[in-house]
Amino acid sequence: FWKTQNCFVNGKKLIENCGKGNAKAQKVFYYRYVDILYATIQRYVKDSAEIDDILYQGLMKIFDDLKNFNYINEAALVGWLKKIVINESLMFLRADFRTIYKVEEISEIDTNSLTSHDQLAENDLTEIINQLPDGYRTVFLLHAVDGYSHKEIAQQLAIAEGTSRSQYFKARNLLQQRLKNDYGKEFGT
Repeated sequence: FWKTQNCFVNGKKLIENCGKGNAKAQKVFYYRYVDILYATIQRYVKDSAEIDDILYQGLMKIFDDLKNFNYINEAALVGWLKKIVINESLMFLRADFRTIYKVEEISEIDTNSLTSHDQLAENDLTEIINQLPDGYRTVFLLHAVDGYSHKEIAQQLAIAEGTSRSQYFKARNLLQQRLKNDYGKEFGT
């Protein structure tokens, strides 16, 4: 019902109505984008209560800033929304800086939790990424998935650009090692 109301099908009109504080438009907006925003936050933060808090903070910022958003197209809007919740996630992670960027050992990754399958499924890859130490996972996702440069990552996380590169390459090497160990025999490598 909320996703298909005629007065809110057009993204630009929906944004205008949300910016004016229209409660119906905001509810439609929420249901249209909440799954995307939740999934984006979940890549960085694992605890559902913390995800809910970050989502709430992100939505408050989004609704405050929507009146200034210049709607170009749906892809630009979704990119803007994701950037806001990624930034909110990073602010949350920065609050516990020592946990994220402590010296992380390869042994922290559980190498016995996945079962062997005929093909590498997306869920398996997600599980492998989720097993990375927090710092590695955060930098890997920012660079490989969300397209941030190492300079941008360094600025966002208040770390050196070299630390960002190091964390990314260590994460990539761990992922490659894990994929080779778990799936290399099945794929003939």
